[in-house]
Amino acid sequence: MSASTNPAIEPIKQRLLGYRYLAADIPPVDASGVYVLFLIEPFALPSITPGPFGVLYVGMTESSLEVRNHFAHEHSGFSTLRRSLGALLKHELQLKAIPRSAGPSKSNITNFRFPDDDERRLTRWIEDHLAYGFAPVNHDVRAVERYLIAELKPPLNLTALYDWRNPDLAMIRRLRDECRKEAALVTHSTSI
Repeated sequence: MSASTNPAIEPIKQRLLGYRYLAADIPPVDASGVYVLFLIEPFALPSITPGPFGVLYVGMTESSLEVRNHFAHEHSGFSTLRRSLGALLKHELQLKAIPRSAGPSKSNITNFRFPDDDERRLTRWIEDHLAYGFAPVNHDVRAVERYLIAELKPPLNLTALYDWRNPDLAMIRRLRDECRKEAALVTHSTSI
């Protein structure tokens, strides 16, 4: 059964698709739920084909939707969405990948980030080109997210566990790998 025919999920989907907020207008929501990021201009990411309604990414949180506001993240080291966007926009925005923090942990390379000035350029791009929708969900948040990913086919969702095969997955992973390699070189040549 798809999300569009599931009576419990249809109102959630309609709320996500019906209410879009720009970065400055996102209300604080201290509740668990699902969220969607939309591409405002269809050709702002020419290498990606958005899902229906311009959907780029579907996410969830079991704690607070406010915490998962990717517009407000300090840097990309804790946001897979920002790392994917940064990898896609690396050349256009002249971004340089660096480790998330100092130290020998492999996760500092895997979860790369960008220098502060680069992060600000990425944030400006996100604010100018993306909109946000959310819906509080107080039960089975992961199941709701899974349905929505299968239904809305967001190209920046990279997990292969869902009922949809992302045609952009290989390209995005390749670009993120290039960023990881660049961040690893920073680690080996200097300390951050």
